[in-house]
Amino acid sequence: MDWSKTKTIFIIVFAILNVFLYSLYVNRYTELQKIEVLGETNVEDRLKLDGISYPKLPEIGTASYASGEVRIFEDKETKEAKGQVIRLRDDGKTIVSDFEKPVSIKGDGDKPDFGPLLDKYVKGGSDYTLWKIDEEKQEAVFFQKIGSLPVYFNKNSTLTVQWNDSMEATGYRQRMMDEIVPFNQEKDLFPPIQAINALYSRGFLKTDSEITKIEMGYSPHVQLTKTQVFAPTWHIHVKLKDGTSEDYFVNAVDGRILDKLSEQFIEEDG
Repeated sequence: MDWSKTKTIFIIVFAILNVFLYSLYVNRYTELQKIEVLGETNVEDRLKLDGISYPKLPEIGTASYASGEVRIFEDKETKEAKGQVIRLRDDGKTIVSDFEKPVSIKGDGDKPDFGPLLDKYVKGGSDYTLWKIDEEKQEAVFFQKIGSLPVYFNKNSTLTVQWNDSMEATGYRQRMMDEIVPFNQEKDLFPPIQAINALYSRGFLKTDSEITKIEMGYSPHVQLTKTQVFAPTWHIHVKLKDGTSEDYFVNAVDGRILDKLSEQFIEEDG
């Protein structure tokens, strides 16, 4: 066998194979690009055809990740608290408070007003924003904020307030992050219309539904012992035609749908 000729044939065959594979890659990449452009062009029309409406979209082009440390409460903080008995759990990560006398949370009409309670009794109370009121459980859940933006479903930065039938708060449970600050360079964000398109393409958005809210916040990204990293996140609130509602979360940097965010929170916090 003429090894020189055989080697030459192998080289030619592999060269042809590489050209063929590269052409397949280029064609596939071009097709994906066309699909992406088509999606960007027609997403509004497709949503309209399915009766899915949405409000004016926020104009936020960039944001950075943020990091902070889990707050470890000290025993002296339990002694300094007024009008409440505080116990520390989970190695000082959790405050469990019972008010010595129930605290009124009556607001205008039937809506509770938690403002005075947060200001007077909860450490860093102004750093939390209301997420949900559960009338049946007589419980309200608050999420800690990074600046003005909430951190969604992070077990280490959540406040839960309980009340009685007389609209009086009986106690609360609190976890807190310290020194939450932006880090790294700002990233270009996944546009909100593409976050909607991601949900629509995977069948999360139902026909004749109304997107009532699209807002920016943060979600847990990486847990490193005491330190946590948070990613910019789109929160999309959807009202269904039967009157119920759903909440969806999309990573605003890479476009991933965080469809298990609330479930993981319940499992970890439970």
